[in-house]
Amino acid sequence: MSKKILVVDDEADIVRCIRAVLEKNGYEALTANDGAQALELIKINQPDLMIIDLTMPVMNGWRLCMKIREDERYKDTPIIVLSALIESEHLPEQCEPASVYMVKPFDIFNLLAKVKELLKES
Repeated sequence: MSKKILVVDDEADIVRCIRAVLEKNGYEALTANDGAQALELIKINQPDLMIIDLTMPVMNGWRLCMKIREDERYKDTPIIVLSALIESEHLPEQCEPASVYMVKPFDIFNLLAKVKELLKES
């Protein structure tokens, strides 16, 4: 059974790109364009990993991450935060509530490598 990855971003082109690469590599990609929609999705699907943008309408990525971490089912689920708000030289030392921060624009192959690493795949 393929691993489920939730991609949450309000930029449709980014979602399409990430989804295509994930699916090409054997993952099931679930998508949402804001935090509220993502919360609804995770009620019925249990993702193995989440990729979340910070700047989104309705519910931003920080609030979404905090809500996810409040749920016992997802306290250890890897979260990759993608954002143009974080400068690469100022990446947080402590990545809570995310597992990893990546700066936009990002390299899709680095993202895929990080997904495999977090899911403990080679």
